[in-house]
Parts: sequence; structure tokens; C-alpha cells
Amino acid sequence: MSEQQIQKVKVKRLAHVGLWSNDVAAQARFYRQVLGFDLRNTFDNSTDQDIDLENANVFLSLGEEHHCLGLFSDIRPSTGNGRNPFRRTRLHHLAFELDTDAELAALAARLSQSGVELALAERDGDPDLGDTLWFSDPDGNRIEISVTPEDSLASSSVSVGGRRTRLRPQALQHIALQTPQLEQMVDFYTEALGFDISDWLLRESAWLRCNNDHHTVTLIQGKMDVDHVGYSIFNGPELLTWADHLSRYQTSVLWGPGRHGAGHDLFLRIADTEGIHIELSAELQQYYDRDVTTPPRLWHTRPMALNLWGSIPSWMREEVRV
Repeated sequence: MSEQQIQKVKVKRLAHVGLWSNDVAAQARFYRQVLGFDLRNTFDNSTDQDIDLENANVFLSLGEEHHCLGLFSDIRPSTGNGRNPFRRTRLHHLAFELDTDAELAALAARLSQSGVELALAERDGDPDLGDTLWFSDPDGNRIEISVTPEDSLASSSVSVGGRRTRLRPQALQHIALQTPQLEQMVDFYTEALGFDISDWLLRESAWLRCNNDHHTVTLIQGKMDVDHVGYSIFNGPELLTWADHLSRYQTSVLWGPGRHGAGHDLFLRIADTEGIHIELSAELQQYYDRDVTTPPRLWHTRPMALNLWGSIPSWMREEVRV
């Protein structure tokens, strides 16, 4: 393996997000009933919709992938005292994918050269799926890297006739993380994992890409936690369909519809049963810069970067992270 191969390799896509949950059953019910996810059995991969979820960790999917969302029963010991409990991150782990075993080996070599402590494990507990690389980013977030399965079908929310069977997002699109050390995290994701910077908002936010999408990871200065998880939808007009659909399930729209300046996508924001924000996104800006260098854009004002239509919710204005 050449030094050039080691230095050029980069992750290609966000495979799934793992979240801690205080009530896995309620969370799984929300994602299945309101957002149309399919339930995967963690043990035998069956799709029995009546499985007992009370104490189980569950995988949920939007297509033929094993899962794009994992919910893990929060068994972490409590910290802090009763009056001032310590707020812990709700992120269990992030999983990214590469295209080949050679790329996985090259990435492992580069991380090892950088002094990152690595561990190997079976992917999803199945030795037939190959190895998974585990390590932590500078905030201590657990990261999983594996090779995309050969039989993976990315967009199977469409029936044989080309029409979707029910309203649900197309795919997992991005993760936004709050971090108390923005610059160190940006350096790690760009230098160790090969991300490119699409946009900067002063010392507050950075949007990072690893494929054609404008961003796969957004890093935001703040207390370490999940800011939101983003899912792509078919197009802009579908946002209105989603707004009506969510109202039928008494799920409030927290922000939007709007249009981000950074990424230029149409969006709306909701929350799941445990308050984790979910963003539905359409028409995200695409990059086709494989053979050229595209410099990051620098935004100077929050309103223009976050919503070109001008509306920023009060809970976001109160948490200016600069």
C-alpha cells in the first residue's frame, strides 16, 4: 500500500446514526408510525412489527440497508446530583462507509499514523459482513467505519412500479453535532477522515462534505450533543405534504419551511419523542469537484447562513454559539 493511497482515502457516506434512548419502544413507535421507518430485529433481522421493544436495542431502516438509525437503551450510570444532572450527549455512535477493503486498510493506516487508537470488530455482529473499524473523535464520539455491502440498495422506499408505498424520507442525509472544540473537530474530520469544508460561519459552524452532497456532517460550537439528524425527501413541494402529515400525528413543526443559505436546501425541523431534532431536507446543493479545488465559503451573519427567508426561532437565537 503506497503512502499516496493512505493519504488520499476518504470516507464516502454516512451509513447510520446510533442514538441513546430512555424509552426505546416509544422512540421506535414514533419513527415507524410518523416517519415511516421499517423495524429491523437486532437478533434475527426479521421484520416482526410486534416485537417486544421494552428493553431492546433496535435498528430502523428506510430501505434495503440493514439500518440507518439505531436506538440504544440508555443504561449509562447517572452523573451529577439530582438538582444539577450532567447533560450527556445523546449520540451513541456514527457509522460511515468506504467502497473497498483496500480503502478501509488505507484509512486504518492513516489513523494509526496519527496516533488514533483503533479496534476491529465484526460488522453488526455478523462475521460474513466483514470487519468494522472503531475509534473516537476528539470529543470522544464513537465512530464506526466499514465497507459498503455489495448488495446494498440505497433507495428502496420505491415500489416495483416506481411509486412509493407510503410517505417517508428517502434516506439518511446528514448529522449535526454540537462540540466545545470546533476547530479541533474540523481538523480531525478533514485530515483524518478526508472531509472537505463547504461553508464556515465565523467561529460558530462548519459544514463538511465527503461526497456530492453539500454536507454530511455539520459541526456547531456548543455543549457536546446531537444538534439534529437530517433526512432527505423527494423535493420542495413535498415539504408541504409533510407539514400536513405531521399535523395529523400532532407533531409540531419547530422551524420552517425555510431555505438554508449554507447548502441552499429547503427544510423543516421537528423533534422526536425525546426531543432530538429531525430535519427534513430537499434540494441540497451538490458538488461535482472531484478534479478541482473548491474553496470553502465564509458566512458573516447567522440569519443568511441559516435561513435565507429570514426566520430564526427564539430557541436558536438564545443559543448563539460564538
